[in-house]
Amino acid sequence: MASTPCHIGQILIPVLFALGAPSVAQTIRLYAGAAPGSEQWSLSEQVVQAETFSPQLKWLGAVTFNVSVPTLTIFRPDPAKANGTAVIICPGGAFHFLAMDIEGEPMARWLRDQGITVFLLKYRVVQTTPEHRTRIIGKDALGKDALAHIEREIPAILSLASADGRAALKYVRDHAADFGIVPTRVGMVGGSAGAMLTVSLVLDVTSDTKPDFIGVLYTNVLEWMRPLVVPQSAPPAFIVVASDDQFAKANTEVYNAWIAAGRSAELHAYAQGGHGFGMLRRGLPVDTWTERFQDWLRSRNLLTRPR
Repeated sequence: MASTPCHIGQILIPVLFALGAPSVAQTIRLYAGAAPGSEQWSLSEQVVQAETFSPQLKWLGAVTFNVSVPTLTIFRPDPAKANGTAVIICPGGAFHFLAMDIEGEPMARWLRDQGITVFLLKYRVVQTTPEHRTRIIGKDALGKDALAHIEREIPAILSLASADGRAALKYVRDHAADFGIVPTRVGMVGGSAGAMLTVSLVLDVTSDTKPDFIGVLYTNVLEWMRPLVVPQSAPPAFIVVASDDQFAKANTEVYNAWIAAGRSAELHAYAQGGHGFGMLRRGLPVDTWTERFQDWLRSRNLLTRPR
């Protein structure tokens, strides 16, 4: 039996209002039953410290594997600061895990502090065994071979992850009045794979469910996605990357495609930062990307209440 978007949030929202506690984060399931397309998945969701695989991955913190139940965790701002803007966050992780510690909750809390209502999306990723994980991110994994293996597995999972992204956008807009959100001010921000997911939703000409603005952090563009054909309906894009990221050129490619289509885009390329800097603070200029994003949101009147 096909699953439908879950409306449990309609019960939870009044409770949050009654509590009067914007710091309380509530999680809802995106589908009432099993997510369509992954009904037969059997591996359990797991949260693992990335350094378990390699000491070099300690900076990633805790990562989440085997997501089969897509959810939204809601971070509501102080009512006195709420500005009617919403952002759905899509963490990265090569579609094999979700990097929640650097691109999830810390980013959600920062955006919430700007008066934005935030929805942290936990979307479906490739089902992996411990052996599979070791092959792609273990200390003995070969860089190019591991990347090629990951890229071969992305097309199949991207369709499911994209469905979760569309379901998230639909949920937020359907419940806009409940959250005090303007339904035409629903953006999406993603890092790495989450950025690729975000871009793919914009490029999908078969769907009208698209974000109203996007934040793209160090995305990749796979060969089968080329050429990038940006529709005339594409929303404004904020793009940030580090020049020492192996995928740096993909981000300028996205920027150029937006500009070629006559759509609004802003690109910030920092000299250092590598891939996956997220909300890390390492004393580098790239640490200030959030300030530039704040400037961009403000310039589009997304940090002020609509009149």
